Amino acid sequence: MEITFKDITRIIKKNIVFIAVISLLCAVASYFVTTFFIPKSYTSTVKLYVETNYKSQSAYDDYQSINYAKNLVLTYIELLDSSTFYNEVSEALNEKYTASQLKSMIKFESIEDTEVFKASVHSESPSEAKSIGDAIAKIAPKTIANVKDNAKLKIVDKASVPKAPTSPNVSRNVMIAFVAGLIISLIISFVRDFLDVKIKYNEEMTTVLDLPLLAAIPDFEYFSNQKAAEKKYGDYDSSY
Repeated sequence: MEITFKDITRIIKKNIVFIAVISLLCAVASYFVTTFFIPKSYTSTVKLYVETNYKSQSAYDDYQSINYAKNLVLTYIELLDSSTFYNEVSEALNEKYTASQLKSMIKFESIEDTEVFKASVHSESPSEAKSIGDAIAKIAPKTIANVKDNAKLKIVDKASVPKAPTSPNVSRNVMIAFVAGLIISLIISFVRDFLDVKIKYNEEMTTVLDLPLLAAIPDFEYFSNQKAAEKKYGDYDSSY
């Protein structure tokens, strides 16, 4: 079966209402589910700076000191992303969360190519996200100090109470649902049209059935609309 641009245009035009309704219904359903059923997640972030006691006496020594701190960032992230550290945070929070729960809620990330890294805390409660962030800021420097004597952590940004949820992303989910509804409705429209065995064009009588076309019933609705339009615009022109 061959499909032409004429077929595509005809199918879309014929099912435009169906396509629009399905797409909008999917978007509305996504907005409703995302807003009222998916739990919201809040993120509080703590930024930490790696400071070294590297003695520098020249620009080259400063460069070496910076590179040394950058390399330490990844090491410190590994040290903090451990069961020992999460157990200490759990104790500071009066064991409100287990170490495994904290591990799933906290994510450490280096910030580009700098001596700074951050700890992002994800929680369904904005106040709890801040509390965990405060505990990290309190315990992380002590943990590093116990491991390394020539380097320490400084708090660049303290944790704050997030004012808006970071997930779910309502606008993104609505857009994805709208596009999905659009694709599904288009697929249904094309499949339904292909399963329709009725003759759609006059020329199909000769190409499919190998029968000569002697006469055809005109589209009276099309001609009536065309005459109405000509009369309307004809009267409009005569008024000038």
